[in-house]
Amino acid sequence: MAQEVTRTSGVSQSQGLYTGNAAPARGAQNWDGTSLPGMLPSQTLFTDQSINLHAEVCFLYWFHTQVLGVLPPDEKYKITWYVSWSPCNECAEKVASFLDTHRNLSLAIFSSRLYYFWDPDYQDKLRRLNQAGAQIAAMDFPEFEKCWNKFVDNDGKSFRPWKRLKINFRFQDNKLRDILRNPVSLLREDIFSLQFNNRHRVKPVQHRYYQRKTYLCYLLEQHNGQQPLKGCLQNKKGKHAEILFIDEMRSLELGQVQITCYLTWSPCPNCAQELAAFKSDHPDLVLRIYTSRLYFHWRRKYQEGLCCLWRSGIQVDVMDLPQFADCWTNFVNSQSPFWPWNNLEKNSRCIQRRLQRIKESRGLQDLVNGLGNLQLGPPLS
Repeated sequence: MAQEVTRTSGVSQSQGLYTGNAAPARGAQNWDGTSLPGMLPSQTLFTDQSINLHAEVCFLYWFHTQVLGVLPPDEKYKITWYVSWSPCNECAEKVASFLDTHRNLSLAIFSSRLYYFWDPDYQDKLRRLNQAGAQIAAMDFPEFEKCWNKFVDNDGKSFRPWKRLKINFRFQDNKLRDILRNPVSLLREDIFSLQFNNRHRVKPVQHRYYQRKTYLCYLLEQHNGQQPLKGCLQNKKGKHAEILFIDEMRSLELGQVQITCYLTWSPCPNCAQELAAFKSDHPDLVLRIYTSRLYFHWRRKYQEGLCCLWRSGIQVDVMDLPQFADCWTNFVNSQSPFWPWNNLEKNSRCIQRRLQRIKESRGLQDLVNGLGNLQLGPPLS
Protein backbone atom coordinates (compact mmCIF):
# COMPACT_ATOMS: atom_id res chain seq x y z
CA MET A 1 0.00 0.00 0.00
CA ALA A 2 1.35 3.43 -0.92
CA GLN A 3 2.27 5.97 1.75
CA GLU A 4 -0.13 8.56 0.30
CA VAL A 5 -3.09 6.20 0.73
CA THR A 6 -2.32 5.66 4.40
CA ARG A 7 -2.03 9.35 5.13
CA THR A 8 -5.26 10.08 3.30
CA SER A 9 -7.11 7.34 5.21
CA GLY A 10 -6.33 9.09 8.47
CA VAL A 11 -8.34 12.20 7.63
CA SER A 12 -11.79 12.80 6.24
CA GLN A 13 -11.54 11.34 2.74
CA SER A 14 -14.31 8.94 1.74
CA GLN A 15 -12.61 5.82 0.45
CA GLY A 16 -12.96 2.11 1.10
CA LEU A 17 -9.52 1.15 2.30
CA TYR A 18 -9.35 -1.95 4.45
CA THR A 19 -6.43 -3.82 5.92
CA GLY A 20 -6.61 -7.06 7.80
CA ASN A 21 -4.40 -9.48 9.68
CA ALA A 22 -5.41 -13.07 10.40
CA ALA A 23 -3.37 -15.53 12.42
CA PRO A 24 -4.04 -18.68 14.47
CA ALA A 25 -4.61 -18.07 18.14
CA ARG A 26 -2.04 -19.09 20.71
CA GLY A 27 -2.04 -22.84 21.17
CA ALA A 28 -3.23 -23.50 17.64
CA GLN A 29 -1.20 -25.25 14.98
CA ASN A 30 1.70 -23.27 13.56
CA TRP A 31 0.78 -21.51 10.32
CA ASP A 32 2.54 -18.68 8.54
CA GLY A 33 -0.31 -17.82 6.19
CA THR A 34 1.68 -18.76 3.08
CA SER A 35 2.15 -22.51 3.25
CA LEU A 36 -1.24 -23.47 1.85
CA PRO A 37 -1.78 -23.63 -1.91
CA GLY A 38 -3.78 -20.76 -3.38
CA MET A 39 -3.75 -18.85 -0.13
CA LEU A 40 -3.11 -15.17 0.40
CA PRO A 41 -0.54 -14.06 2.98
CA SER A 42 -1.81 -13.63 6.53
CA GLN A 43 -1.29 -9.86 6.26
CA THR A 44 -3.59 -8.78 3.46
CA LEU A 45 -4.99 -5.59 1.96
CA PHE A 46 -8.58 -5.42 0.68
CA THR A 47 -10.36 -2.46 -0.94
CA ASP A 48 -13.92 -2.13 -2.18
CA GLN A 49 -13.19 -0.02 -5.24
CA SER A 50 -12.38 -2.66 -7.85
CA ILE A 51 -15.45 -4.88 -7.41
CA ASN A 52 -19.00 -4.28 -6.31
CA LEU A 53 -18.47 -5.71 -2.83
CA HIS A 54 -17.46 -4.03 0.37
CA ALA A 55 -14.04 -4.92 1.72
CA GLU A 56 -15.50 -6.65 4.78
CA VAL A 57 -17.49 -9.03 2.58
CA CYS A 58 -14.42 -9.67 0.43
CA PHE A 59 -12.51 -10.69 3.54
CA LEU A 60 -15.29 -13.03 4.74
CA TYR A 61 -15.42 -14.70 1.34
CA TRP A 62 -11.64 -15.08 1.19
CA PHE A 63 -11.40 -16.34 4.77
CA HIS A 64 -14.24 -18.83 4.32
CA THR A 65 -12.92 -20.31 1.07
CA GLN A 66 -9.16 -20.02 1.48
CA VAL A 67 -8.74 -20.58 5.23
CA LEU A 68 -11.74 -22.38 6.73
CA GLY A 69 -12.07 -24.48 3.60
CA VAL A 70 -8.49 -25.74 3.90
CA LEU A 71 -7.48 -25.90 7.56
CA PRO A 72 -9.11 -28.09 10.26
CA PRO A 73 -12.55 -26.75 11.28
CA ASP A 74 -11.63 -26.68 14.99
CA GLU A 75 -8.64 -24.37 14.43
CA LYS A 76 -8.90 -21.15 16.42
CA TYR A 77 -8.07 -17.77 14.88
CA LYS A 78 -7.38 -14.30 16.15
CA ILE A 79 -8.15 -11.71 13.46
CA THR A 80 -7.21 -8.03 13.52
CA TRP A 81 -8.70 -5.49 11.15
CA TYR A 82 -7.55 -1.93 10.49
CA VAL A 83 -10.37 -0.14 8.67
CA SER A 84 -10.57 3.36 7.26
CA TRP A 85 -14.31 3.41 7.98
CA SER A 86 -16.26 1.36 10.50
CA PRO A 87 -18.49 -1.23 8.77
CA CYS A 88 -21.79 -0.10 7.26
CA ASN A 89 -24.96 -1.52 8.78
CA GLU A 90 -25.28 -4.32 6.20
CA CYS A 91 -21.64 -5.39 6.51
CA ALA A 92 -21.82 -5.23 10.30
CA GLU A 93 -24.78 -7.62 10.26
CA LYS A 94 -22.99 -10.00 7.88
CA VAL A 95 -19.83 -9.99 9.99
CA ALA A 96 -21.88 -10.52 13.16
CA SER A 97 -23.71 -13.48 11.60
CA PHE A 98 -20.36 -14.89 10.47
CA LEU A 99 -19.05 -14.69 14.04
CA ASP A 100 -22.25 -16.26 15.37
CA THR A 101 -21.69 -19.32 13.21
CA HIS A 102 -17.88 -19.49 13.64
CA ARG A 103 -17.21 -19.53 17.35
CA ASN A 104 -13.55 -20.37 16.77
CA LEU A 105 -12.86 -16.80 15.58
CA SER A 106 -12.01 -13.72 17.62
CA LEU A 107 -12.11 -10.40 15.79
CA ALA A 108 -10.63 -7.04 16.77
CA ILE A 109 -11.59 -4.05 14.62
CA PHE A 110 -9.60 -0.81 14.77
CA SER A 111 -11.39 1.97 12.91
CA SER A 112 -9.93 5.27 11.73
CA ARG A 113 -13.38 6.84 11.40
CA LEU A 114 -16.97 5.99 12.29
CA TYR A 115 -19.34 5.63 9.36
CA TYR A 116 -22.69 7.46 9.83
CA PHE A 117 -22.22 7.34 13.60
CA TRP A 118 -25.27 9.60 14.13
CA ASP A 119 -27.65 7.17 12.40
CA PRO A 120 -29.54 4.91 14.89
CA ASP A 121 -29.51 1.96 12.45
CA TYR A 122 -25.72 2.12 12.10
CA GLN A 123 -25.36 2.45 15.87
CA ASP A 124 -27.56 -0.61 16.41
CA LYS A 125 -25.48 -2.68 14.00
CA LEU A 126 -22.23 -1.69 15.72
CA ARG A 127 -23.74 -2.86 18.99
CA ARG A 128 -24.93 -6.04 17.26
CA LEU A 129 -21.38 -6.61 16.02
CA ASN A 130 -20.02 -6.02 19.51
CA GLN A 131 -22.59 -8.42 20.98
CA ALA A 132 -21.43 -11.10 18.53
CA GLY A 133 -17.99 -10.92 20.13
CA ALA A 134 -16.11 -8.41 17.98
CA GLN A 135 -13.88 -5.95 19.83
CA ILE A 136 -14.29 -2.49 18.28
CA ALA A 137 -12.00 0.45 19.02
CA ALA A 138 -10.88 3.72 17.46
CA MET A 139 -7.40 3.84 15.97
CA ASP A 140 -4.86 5.76 18.06
CA PHE A 141 -1.19 6.41 17.32
CA PRO A 142 -0.06 2.82 18.17
CA GLU A 143 -2.62 1.31 15.75
CA PHE A 144 -1.74 3.73 12.94
CA GLU A 145 1.92 2.91 13.50
CA LYS A 146 1.30 -0.84 13.41
CA CYS A 147 -0.76 -0.46 10.25
CA TRP A 148 2.02 1.64 8.70
CA ASN A 149 4.72 -0.89 9.56
CA LYS A 150 2.77 -3.98 8.50
CA PHE A 151 0.99 -2.84 5.35
CA VAL A 152 2.65 0.26 3.89
CA ASP A 153 5.50 0.31 1.39
CA ASN A 154 7.26 2.89 3.55
CA ASP A 155 10.89 2.56 2.33
CA GLY A 156 11.99 2.05 5.91
CA LYS A 157 10.59 5.40 7.05
CA SER A 158 8.97 5.77 10.45
CA PHE A 159 5.34 6.72 10.77
CA ARG A 160 4.81 10.45 11.20
CA PRO A 161 1.41 11.40 12.60
CA TRP A 162 -0.60 14.09 10.86
CA LYS A 163 -1.98 17.12 12.63
CA ARG A 164 -4.89 16.65 15.03
CA LEU A 165 -4.49 12.86 15.06
CA LYS A 166 -4.86 12.73 18.85
CA ILE A 167 -7.80 15.17 18.85
CA ASN A 168 -9.58 13.22 16.13
CA PHE A 169 -8.94 9.98 17.99
CA ARG A 170 -10.51 11.32 21.19
CA PHE A 171 -13.59 12.41 19.26
CA GLN A 172 -13.97 9.02 17.54
CA ASP A 173 -13.21 7.14 20.75
CA ASN A 174 -15.80 9.06 22.79
CA LYS A 175 -18.46 8.58 20.12
CA LEU A 176 -17.76 4.87 19.88
CA ARG A 177 -17.83 4.43 23.65
CA ASP A 178 -21.18 6.22 23.82
CA ILE A 179 -22.60 3.95 21.12
CA LEU A 180 -21.35 0.71 22.68
CA ARG A 181 -22.29 1.82 26.19
CA ASN A 182 -25.97 1.97 25.25
CA PRO A 183 -27.93 -1.27 25.61
CA VAL A 184 -28.02 -3.50 22.55
CA SER A 185 -31.18 -2.63 20.66
CA LEU A 186 -32.28 -4.75 17.73
CA LEU A 187 -35.50 -2.81 17.28
CA ARG A 188 -36.19 0.90 17.67
CA GLU A 189 -38.82 1.95 20.20
CA ASP A 190 -40.96 3.79 17.66
CA ILE A 191 -40.94 0.80 15.28
CA PHE A 192 -41.91 -1.57 18.10
CA SER A 193 -44.77 0.67 19.25
CA LEU A 194 -46.19 0.94 15.73
CA GLN A 195 -45.47 -2.50 14.30
CA PHE A 196 -46.23 -4.67 17.34
CA ASN A 197 -49.26 -2.63 18.38
CA ASN A 198 -52.24 -4.99 18.59
CA ARG A 199 -54.91 -2.40 17.88
CA HIS A 200 -57.12 -3.00 14.87
CA ARG A 201 -55.78 0.23 13.37
CA VAL A 202 -52.95 2.54 14.36
CA LYS A 203 -53.04 6.30 14.19
CA PRO A 204 -51.59 7.82 11.01
CA VAL A 205 -47.99 9.04 11.23
CA GLN A 206 -47.70 12.65 10.03
CA HIS A 207 -51.17 12.31 8.48
CA ARG A 208 -50.04 9.35 6.39
CA TYR A 209 -51.24 5.77 6.47
CA TYR A 210 -48.68 3.62 8.24
CA GLN A 211 -48.22 0.16 6.76
CA ARG A 212 -47.76 -2.50 9.39
CA LYS A 213 -45.17 -4.97 8.19
CA THR A 214 -44.02 -8.37 9.37
CA TYR A 215 -41.28 -8.29 11.98
CA LEU A 216 -39.91 -11.43 13.61
CA CYS A 217 -37.82 -11.27 16.79
CA TYR A 218 -36.29 -14.55 17.92
CA LEU A 219 -34.53 -15.64 21.10
CA LEU A 220 -32.55 -18.90 20.93
CA GLU A 221 -31.73 -20.37 24.34
CA GLN A 222 -29.29 -23.25 24.70
CA HIS A 223 -29.05 -25.72 27.57
CA ASN A 224 -25.25 -25.50 27.81
CA GLY A 225 -25.26 -22.13 29.54
CA GLN A 226 -24.15 -20.08 26.54
CA GLN A 227 -25.47 -16.59 25.95
CA PRO A 228 -28.85 -16.57 24.16
CA LEU A 229 -28.74 -15.74 20.46
CA LYS A 230 -31.05 -12.90 19.43
CA GLY A 231 -32.14 -11.57 16.07
CA CYS A 232 -34.72 -9.32 14.46
CA LEU A 233 -35.88 -9.88 10.88
CA GLN A 234 -38.39 -8.39 8.48
CA ASN A 235 -39.57 -9.18 4.97
CA LYS A 236 -36.75 -8.56 2.49
CA LYS A 237 -36.19 -9.08 -1.24
CA GLY A 238 -39.22 -11.27 -1.82
CA LYS A 239 -38.61 -13.43 1.26
CA HIS A 240 -40.88 -13.35 4.27
CA ALA A 241 -39.31 -12.88 7.69
CA GLU A 242 -40.19 -16.47 8.62
CA ILE A 243 -38.20 -17.82 5.67
CA LEU A 244 -35.23 -15.62 6.57
CA PHE A 245 -35.50 -16.99 10.12
CA ILE A 246 -35.47 -20.59 8.85
CA ASP A 247 -32.45 -19.83 6.66
CA GLU A 248 -30.57 -18.44 9.66
CA MET A 249 -31.49 -21.40 11.87
CA ARG A 250 -30.45 -23.95 9.24
CA SER A 251 -27.01 -22.30 9.11
CA LEU A 252 -26.53 -23.16 12.81
CA GLU A 253 -25.85 -26.48 14.48
CA LEU A 254 -29.08 -26.89 16.42
CA GLY A 255 -29.48 -29.49 19.11
CA GLN A 256 -31.74 -29.33 22.14
CA VAL A 257 -32.53 -25.64 22.02
CA GLN A 258 -35.58 -23.55 22.79
CA ILE A 259 -36.56 -20.78 20.38
CA THR A 260 -39.13 -18.12 21.10
CA CYS A 261 -40.40 -16.02 18.20
CA TYR A 262 -42.38 -12.80 18.50
CA LEU A 263 -44.25 -11.87 15.31
CA THR A 264 -46.23 -8.79 14.34
CA TRP A 265 -48.44 -10.96 12.07
CA SER A 266 -49.17 -14.67 12.24
CA PRO A 267 -47.52 -16.67 9.42
CA CYS A 268 -49.08 -16.99 5.97
CA PRO A 269 -49.92 -20.53 4.76
CA ASN A 270 -46.65 -20.99 2.83
CA CYS A 271 -44.52 -19.83 5.76
CA ALA A 272 -46.53 -22.03 8.13
CA GLN A 273 -45.74 -25.09 5.99
CA GLU A 274 -42.04 -24.17 5.86
CA LEU A 275 -41.94 -23.72 9.65
CA ALA A 276 -43.66 -27.07 10.13
CA ALA A 277 -41.10 -28.75 7.83
CA PHE A 278 -38.27 -27.08 9.75
CA LYS A 279 -39.68 -28.39 13.04
CA SER A 280 -40.00 -31.88 11.53
CA ASP A 281 -36.30 -31.79 10.60
CA HIS A 282 -35.39 -30.81 14.20
CA PRO A 283 -37.57 -32.94 16.50
CA ASP A 284 -35.54 -32.04 19.63
CA LEU A 285 -36.10 -28.34 19.09
CA VAL A 286 -38.75 -26.47 21.11
CA LEU A 287 -40.31 -23.67 19.06
CA ARG A 288 -42.83 -21.22 20.46
CA ILE A 289 -44.48 -18.53 18.35
CA TYR A 290 -46.27 -15.55 19.84
CA THR A 291 -48.06 -13.23 17.44
CA SER A 292 -49.37 -9.74 18.04
CA ARG A 293 -52.10 -10.00 15.40
CA LEU A 294 -53.71 -12.70 13.22
CA TYR A 295 -53.16 -12.39 9.48
CA PHE A 296 -56.32 -12.96 7.39
CA HIS A 297 -57.68 -15.13 10.20
CA TRP A 298 -61.14 -15.35 8.54
CA ARG A 299 -59.77 -17.11 5.46
CA ARG A 300 -59.85 -20.90 5.46
CA LYS A 301 -56.38 -21.27 3.91
CA TYR A 302 -54.78 -19.15 6.63
CA GLN A 303 -56.62 -21.08 9.33
CA GLU A 304 -55.25 -24.30 7.85
CA GLY A 305 -51.75 -22.82 8.02
CA LEU A 306 -52.14 -22.25 11.77
CA CYS A 307 -53.44 -25.81 12.17
CA CYS A 308 -50.38 -27.07 10.28
CA LEU A 309 -48.17 -25.36 12.88
CA TRP A 310 -50.02 -26.92 15.81
CA ARG A 311 -49.95 -30.40 14.29
CA SER A 312 -46.17 -30.14 13.79
CA GLY A 313 -45.63 -29.51 17.50
CA ILE A 314 -45.07 -25.76 17.27
CA GLN A 315 -46.82 -23.84 20.02
CA VAL A 316 -48.68 -20.81 18.65
CA ASP A 317 -50.34 -18.23 20.86
CA VAL A 318 -51.23 -14.54 21.02
CA MET A 319 -48.94 -12.01 22.66
CA ASP A 320 -50.26 -10.65 25.94
CA LEU A 321 -48.70 -8.19 28.38
CA PRO A 322 -45.95 -10.60 29.62
CA GLN A 323 -44.86 -11.39 26.04
CA PHE A 324 -44.89 -7.74 24.97
CA ALA A 325 -42.80 -6.87 28.03
CA ASP A 326 -40.37 -9.73 27.35
CA CYS A 327 -40.01 -8.71 23.70
CA TRP A 328 -39.39 -5.10 24.76
CA THR A 329 -36.71 -6.11 27.27
CA ASN A 330 -34.86 -8.46 24.94
CA PHE A 331 -35.03 -6.53 21.67
CA VAL A 332 -35.86 -2.88 22.33
CA ASN A 333 -34.66 -1.47 25.65
CA SER A 334 -33.53 -3.54 28.63
CA GLN A 335 -32.91 -0.44 30.76
CA SER A 336 -36.43 0.99 30.88
CA PRO A 337 -39.74 -0.76 31.62
CA PHE A 338 -42.36 -1.44 28.98
CA TRP A 339 -45.34 0.89 29.17
CA PRO A 340 -48.38 -0.73 27.54
CA TRP A 341 -50.58 1.24 25.19
CA ASN A 342 -54.29 1.69 25.85
CA ASN A 343 -56.41 -1.46 25.68
CA LEU A 344 -53.43 -3.76 25.09
CA GLU A 345 -54.79 -6.58 27.25
CA LYS A 346 -58.34 -6.11 25.99
CA ASN A 347 -57.13 -6.39 22.40
CA SER A 348 -55.07 -9.48 23.28
CA ARG A 349 -58.10 -11.22 24.79
CA CYS A 350 -60.13 -10.44 21.67
CA ILE A 351 -57.44 -11.89 19.38
CA GLN A 352 -57.05 -14.91 21.68
CA ARG A 353 -60.77 -15.64 21.34
CA ARG A 354 -60.43 -15.60 17.56
CA LEU A 355 -57.52 -18.04 17.76
CA GLN A 356 -59.48 -20.20 20.19
CA ARG A 357 -62.41 -20.43 17.74
CA ILE A 358 -60.01 -21.58 15.01
CA LYS A 359 -58.69 -24.32 17.30
CA GLU A 360 -62.15 -25.50 18.24
CA SER A 361 -63.51 -25.39 14.71
CA ARG A 362 -60.64 -27.61 13.56
CA GLY A 363 -60.92 -30.02 16.49
CA LEU A 364 -57.41 -29.21 17.67
CA GLN A 365 -58.10 -28.08 21.22
CA ASP A 366 -57.13 -31.45 22.75
CA LEU A 367 -53.90 -31.46 20.73
CA VAL A 368 -53.04 -27.93 21.82
CA ASN A 369 -53.76 -28.78 25.45
CA GLY A 370 -51.54 -31.83 25.13
CA LEU A 371 -48.67 -29.76 23.80
CA GLY A 372 -49.04 -27.37 26.69
CA ASN A 373 -48.88 -30.26 29.19
CA LEU A 374 -45.64 -31.66 27.78
CA GLN A 375 -43.61 -29.05 29.70
CA LEU A 376 -41.15 -28.61 26.85
CA GLY A 377 -38.60 -26.38 28.57
CA PRO A 378 -39.18 -23.75 31.24
CA PRO A 379 -42.12 -21.36 30.97
CA LEU A 380 -41.40 -18.04 29.33
CA SER A 381 -43.49 -15.83 31.54
